[in-house]
Order: sequence, then C-alpha cells, then structure tokens
Amino acid sequence: MFLKRDGEARDRDLHIRTYSVAPLINECGLIEWVPNLVCLRPILNSLYKSKNMFMSAHEIKKRVAAVKDPLEKKLMFFRDLKKNHPPVLKEWFFKTFPNPCAWYHARLAYMRTLAVMSIVGFILGLGDRHTENILLDNKLGEIIHVDFNCLFNKGELFDYKEVVPFRLTHNLVDTMGPTGVEGPFVRCCEITNRVMRAHMQLLISVLTPFVYDPLLSWKGAKDAVKDMNGEVVNSEGKTNILNIECRLKGSVKKKDGKYDDMHLSVEGQVRSLIHEAMAEENLAQMFVGWGPYL
Repeated sequence: MFLKRDGEARDRDLHIRTYSVAPLINECGLIEWVPNLVCLRPILNSLYKSKNMFMSAHEIKKRVAAVKDPLEKKLMFFRDLKKNHPPVLKEWFFKTFPNPCAWYHARLAYMRTLAVMSIVGFILGLGDRHTENILLDNKLGEIIHVDFNCLFNKGELFDYKEVVPFRLTHNLVDTMGPTGVEGPFVRCCEITNRVMRAHMQLLISVLTPFVYDPLLSWKGAKDAVKDMNGEVVNSEGKTNILNIECRLKGSVKKKDGKYDDMHLSVEGQVRSLIHEAMAEENLAQMFVGWGPYL
C-alpha cells in the first residue's frame, strides 16, 4: 500500500507479490495456488546439468567445512564450491524470454522485485532464504518469496548462524547485467528503504500486537513482563520490535548484537547491506543447504 502511494515507487511498479492463506485449525489451512512459478534451485540445477557441472548433495557435503571450523577453512571450501558453480541464471532469462523486448522487461521486473523483498525482508528479519523459498515467474520475470516462518531474525539462532541480511549471491548479481547491483537494483532498494522509513510508526503499530499475542511462540515466551498499563508483554517479542525500529532508523548492528546510536542515511544503509550480503566472509559461514555458492 505504501509503495503504491509513493510516486517514485509507483513509477517503477515496486510491489510485493502476495497470496492468500486461510487457516482452518492449528495444524492446517488453505493456501492460494500461484501460477507460472518455478523454484530457483531447479532452474540452476537444470542449467548446471546441461553443462555437465552438476554436483550431487553427497559430493557437496564432502566439500563443506564444519560449523566450528575457522573462517579461513570455511572460505577455502566456499571458494572451491563457488568456482565449480559459475553464474548461469542469466541463461534462463535468455531461454524463457527470447524476444528482446520481453527479456528487457522481465529482467527489469526481476531486479525491482528482488530489491523490494531484499529490503523488506531485512527490516522484518526474514531468514531461511534458500533457493527453494525464492521463485521466479516465467511469464513476468518477477521474484516471489514463500515460507515466512523465519521472521524476526530467527535465523541468527540456527547452528549455522545466518549472517547475511538477504540473499544476493553471484547468480543473482550476474543476472542483473554488466553493472551488477549498480543501477535499477540499488535505486529500487533506496526507494523501498525510504518509503519504509517514512511510514515507520505505522509499520511498528502493525507489528506491536505480536508482543501481546499469547499464542505466538517466541523464543522467550516464558519470559513475560507487564507494560505500563499492566498488560502482559513478551520480553523477547518486545526486543524484536525494538530491533526492527532500529533497522528502520538506519542503526548499525554491532558485534555484540546490539544496535549503535549512529544512524546511516538511506543510501548509506543500502550500500552497507549490499556489501554484507555479497561479502565472501559472510557467505562462507552460511549453511550449505542455503546455497551460498549458487
């Protein structure tokens, strides 16, 4: 709604593809079928197989460092896997959109939707962005995300702690063209970030009820406190909402997990996040099933 109301965002058709979910009981519900979608992993696997470069899960596990291994060893294994998985996603766009005009619009839609979900996902702490939770529309070229269970930086609690703000691996960057992240991607990230900052209080007000929800399973659900009005508030939930507010303000996260009082500009925060997402030191620490080498 905020993106549609903003002039710059509306001119670029910045949006998030949504789908309906209707819970029936605690254990099940109905989810809308979204047509014309294909997972990122099958696309990449198919392209690697066509080049005789496909590696089975068994082969990959032999080239993975343990979670407690030093960073130098993790980097060595990561670079080895990355070398054996060169960027190929752009070829899918060439094959799927053979008409030059259709290819241009599809790639532009790809960059724009990737930028929007990268920034929104970072603000909400959306993790678990492996190659089966990211899909591509084979009619429009748009990026669609699924599985939003890993919110509020839950990925930082995994055995392999998630240390990247969003997925921006070499396949995704190479598909953007010779200039990489420079151009439409960076600009759309900045516009999305600015729009979210402009509506910070409204966004926080939408998220705040989560800290009062007695049914929500927080990590620290047993650690409940009362607010100034005597309402029961989950302390873990309250901390997560405060962290989202810090990210919306452009605060920098320190090594101890706390946020600095220094606030970056919209452009500065976007540049910092892109650097973190592409840094080999960070990607090398990600779980191999996440596909940091893809």
